[in-house]
Order: sequence, then structure tokens, then C-alpha cells
Amino acid sequence: MEVFCVKKYSAIILANKDGSHLHSRFPAALAEVLFQPLVLWTVDCCRQMGIEDICVLTGGQKAVEDKLASEGVSIARYVSDTASFAEAANCSEVLVLSCERPLLSSKLLKEAWEDHRVRSKIPVTTLVDEEQPCGITWITKEAFLRIMECGEQVDLYHIAQEAENNDFKVMEYAVKQTEQLRSVNSRRDLLELNKLASDMMADRLMEQGVSFTSLDGVLISPRAKVGMDTVIHAGTQLKGDVTIGECCQIGPNTIIEDSSIGDSTTIHSCLIEQSEVGNGVRLGPNSHLRPKSVLKDKVKIGNFVEVKNSTLGEATSVAHLTYIGDSDFGSHVNVGCGVVCVNYNGYTKARCTVGDNAFIGCNTNLVAPVTVKDGAYTAAGSTITDEVPENALAIARCRQTNKEDWAVKHRERYKK
Repeated sequence: MEVFCVKKYSAIILANKDGSHLHSRFPAALAEVLFQPLVLWTVDCCRQMGIEDICVLTGGQKAVEDKLASEGVSIARYVSDTASFAEAANCSEVLVLSCERPLLSSKLLKEAWEDHRVRSKIPVTTLVDEEQPCGITWITKEAFLRIMECGEQVDLYHIAQEAENNDFKVMEYAVKQTEQLRSVNSRRDLLELNKLASDMMADRLMEQGVSFTSLDGVLISPRAKVGMDTVIHAGTQLKGDVTIGECCQIGPNTIIEDSSIGDSTTIHSCLIEQSEVGNGVRLGPNSHLRPKSVLKDKVKIGNFVEVKNSTLGEATSVAHLTYIGDSDFGSHVNVGCGVVCVNYNGYTKARCTVGDNAFIGCNTNLVAPVTVKDGAYTAAGSTITDEVPENALAIARCRQTNKEDWAVKHRERYKK
């Protein structure tokens, strides 16, 4: 993605509206398109242009400020705070824009900026759509600070009109790509913008060598990165910061959120949250990686497996019907059907550790904290509470007793 270098400019993003026009109790800036709040779409757009010094006017809405906490932007709670930001910023001009247009591109901002720069004697350039201002304005720092002398009375959403009221000359820049200026004024707008943005993301990825077997139900975050020759199937959703390597098969019916996936990995009908998946991994169908799970290269996870806050070493296999929580498994471990890491005693959680080349038999309970050392086996149906030495076989179950003809007497008793 092209990034322009515009370091002598700063941006002020207006995100202080409530959600009443969307019939929502949440701030309008947190309405999501492709799982990303509108305010982050605008932050990303400014950064793609190379603007590093960004201030967001939140109106004191804590939910918006919490969402921006890890973004490295400045926060202005009141209109007057934006003047303090601009005065302290190392910039000659300021970009003022609202956060209601998720399809806005850095290319359009750059074109307007270049037009504004050519007419350097005109201090204000505002973008217009069909002769109507659209709330995006380039303004010199000097003019901005002059206008801001009125403090809280300034309407930043109509900064161009404020400039004219203060006798500054304003130039209009007519936008031809009007689709980029579509704003969110209703729930219907959100639905339609999700469709438009989804098509835009799919087109971008196809240009980078990614294939889609179908776009039905496919939604891809604008922050997702996917390697060439990867195939994405119907019903796949990539949410937040997702990185997927090359030559993968993703989906159908898979959700990946804030996670990284290596090369040549196959994921079928799974939910993956805040986890790391290596190269050549096979995952699913119908399995769940909860946060802080790490699968090393060539791990195999089969049907109905849940992994949480655990690491599985290279080429470890967990075929089906198993829960691995708060555990560290080595490489080349075979985990049988129905294995459970018993990690919670009702008050605290503890970890299980399994060494390389171990074999965990079907229906084994590993009661944490417990260690199974390299090369050890556990017998099927065992509940392991003590350390299993290297290369040992642990049997933790009652010896079988057969009662001859018990079933005959049992049936006869119930027949009577």
C-alpha cells in the first residue's frame, strides 16, 4: 500500500458525536464497518498518507478514548483542546476531518493537498461533493489558531464556514470519486458500506495474488494481510489485525481475529482468537483456539478441539474431542481422543507440561500442575496427578474385575 510522506502536516479527527442518529447508546465513532470502528478507519487513512501527528476530538467519550488507547494518537476532549494540539504540533497546516467516511482514501487526501499547495496564498481548501461541503478541510496552522480564538464556540464540522466568517479566503476542491465520501448516517448506511468495503478489500487482496472461491459471507478487516496463492473460502471472516501467510487454505466458515497464520496452513470451520499458528498446520473442522494459544509448525488439530493459553510443539497431533488449557506440550506428542487438561481447582489455575515424543492415551485427565516427561505414555482412561518419568507408562485406573453371570441375574431381577 502506497504511503505518502506529509510530515509537516497534522490531522484533527472529529469523533465527538453521540450515536443517537444510529439509534445507539454507543458513540457514533465506534460504529463498525468490517469490524473496525469508524474512527480507526480515519486514523489509518491519515497514516497511509504519512501524517504521523494525529489528534482525535472525543468529546470526553471514554469508550472512544479506550479504543484509541493503543493507537498512539493525541486525545482532545474539548474543542478548545484542538487549538493546544495544533499550537504544539510541528506543522504548517492542519487537516480537519470527521470520522464518518470509512471509504475515504489517502490518495484523495493527497490530491486535495497538492491542489491546496499550488494555491498557497489561499489558506483554506475544503472538499465538496456536488457543491456541498463534506467536512474535510485543509487549513493553515495560522488560520486555524485564529479561528480557534473563539474557543468552544467553534464548529469544527463546518470549519470552512468558520473560516469565511473570519474573513479567510476558502477554495473548494470538487471530488470526482464521490463513493469515497459516503458517510454513516443510518444503520442502512452501515450495511451498505460493509458491502462496499468488503468488495474493496477483496479486490485489493486479489490484486496481491489471493484467491476467493466465493465472496458469500466473506468479511475482511482493512488491517488484514494475506499472502499470495492463499485461497479464502465462503463464510470466512478476518477481524482486526490478522496476518496470513502464503499458500494457505482458509475456510469455509472460519473466523480469525487478531491472530497470525503461517505459510501452507489449512484451517476449516474454526474460530481463532489472538493466537499464533505456524507453517504447515492443519486445523479443524469445528475447533477453537482461544487467546494466547501457539501452534508450532506442522501441528494437527482435528474435530472439536479447544486450546486455550497453551503452546503445542512442532508436529504435535491432537486429533479430536480434547481440551488443552494452560499447558505446554512439546514436539511430536500424540494426544488421544477425549483428553482433558484439568487446569482449574475452583480458585486458581495451574499448568500442565508434556515433554517431546510423549503419548497421551484416550480419556486421560492431566490434573494440573503435573508433568509428563519426554517419551512417556499414559494409559487410556487414566487420571494423572503425579509426575510421569521419562519413557515410563503411567496407569492410573482401577484393575478390571469381571463378575460371571452378573448380567443374567440383573435382567431377571428387573423382569420380576
